[in-house]
Amino acid sequence: MKYKVGCARCYEYERGKVLQALKEAVARADGFPKLKKQMIVKPNILAPRRPEEAVTTHPEVVKGLIALVRETVSSDMEFVVADSPGYIFTEQRDMLFQVTGMADLSRDGLATVELLSDRGLVEVEKEDAKSLKSLRVARIWLDEKYSIINVAKLKTHVETLITGCIKNIFGIADRKTRKEAHASITQRKFLDAIVDIYALREPDFHVMDAVTVMEGNGPSHGNPRTGGWIFVSNNALAIDMVAAYLMGYEDPLSVPLLKAASERKYGPSSLNDIELVGATLEELRIDDYKRVVSFISQMPSFIRGMVHNLVYFYPFLNRDTCLKCGICKKVCPVDAIRMETFPIIDRAKCVKCLCCHEMCPNGSMALRESLLKKIIKR
Repeated sequence: MKYKVGCARCYEYERGKVLQALKEAVARADGFPKLKKQMIVKPNILAPRRPEEAVTTHPEVVKGLIALVRETVSSDMEFVVADSPGYIFTEQRDMLFQVTGMADLSRDGLATVELLSDRGLVEVEKEDAKSLKSLRVARIWLDEKYSIINVAKLKTHVETLITGCIKNIFGIADRKTRKEAHASITQRKFLDAIVDIYALREPDFHVMDAVTVMEGNGPSHGNPRTGGWIFVSNNALAIDMVAAYLMGYEDPLSVPLLKAASERKYGPSSLNDIELVGATLEELRIDDYKRVVSFISQMPSFIRGMVHNLVYFYPFLNRDTCLKCGICKKVCPVDAIRMETFPIIDRAKCVKCLCCHEMCPNGSMALRESLLKKIIKR
């Protein structure tokens, strides 16, 4: 089976250029699937960060998508744009939507903008899940009266290497479920938890904002750079694999999250299963893309488990810039941080999930490499 990915060049977020790129990419993917009148659009709204920082999906991509659906499917489509931000930011919703530019969608009458949790949560039991047998997710996500379009942002991620279409669905889970996932004792358990959440209900269509992307130590403290593309597909893993190739992964399934999804049959088993329309793979590739360095992913599977706890990043506080806000303590899934004058990390409890780094508002909870990681790197 071939999974089609449509792509189109787009170097800036000027409204007309974004809309044109979306039109070209969607046409190259054979158009939208059958969509219901009511739709959920799920962007990445991780934190109250400005669009140009490349932490969140750019609002112009969401606006262009809504305009294109109304133009090509039906003019009376109704849209709910919703996400769950990282932990503490649910308490700062007005600032979250304002700073990310998503408030414009509501102000301009294009969509209702809300948190995924606004319409309640529902407990789901999944006996066939690999990691999370019980999950609490947004009730609206499972409401069949809505079609769903996933609008991801291409970024690096210090724990999963890549944030794309599959990882973006992690946001449908409530805080407790996400904390449970992050508290997993092995990397594979965490990756399976992400796929368990994704598998609850796969979106009808996927769009990736790779116009400006993030490199370095993402998903919140990396650096923006030009990517120059918009990708669309009916399959999340197919887009993520194409995006991973753009980032410099010759074999996208060397990214453990993508391999976990592929092994569970949620998309292609190799790049040969993907029909890329609008470019060649070599045209996409950015040779100097600064990825998160992972030696674990390069090792044979039978020894990864043994070295996972030896080769890693770990959080380290920069007291000179610390705001003493306590966000790191609130987001830690295993209560490994206590607040005195400054945050204190209990290394015996820390599972190196790096949530504290990800949610730290100014990056004071920085990263250090384990000694073995430094030695291998040399």
